[in-house]
Amino acid sequence: MTGHSDGAAAGASWYRIDLTAEDYAGGEADVIEGAFRAIYIACNAPLGMAMLGAPRAGGDGYSVYFTPDSWPHARALLRAYAALPDQRPRGVRLSLRVGDAALALGYARAF
Repeated sequence: MTGHSDGAAAGASWYRIDLTAEDYAGGEADVIEGAFRAIYIACNAPLGMAMLGAPRAGGDGYSVYFTPDSWPHARALLRAYAALPDQRPRGVRLSLRVGDAALALGYARAF
């Protein structure tokens, strides 16, 4: 896993966690998803809160993305994984893993 976050852009951006191919193969994306799902449910499914994912270019891992509305609820998880503030992903085929179903428009659902 790579990345860092000091919270400077808290709430102002998307966030990204980059997993190595080994971490992804070992199920780390599923661990993050389980933790995020628990937070999402405990917060009564806030509108705009979502976790999405996509393979990294060249097949060298997997990136997990979080919408800006995720920060207030999942900041401890994002900090624990040293999530990087990022722009809204463009040119990447994202899969909605957990979150606001309205965000599924334009994204594939991951199962």
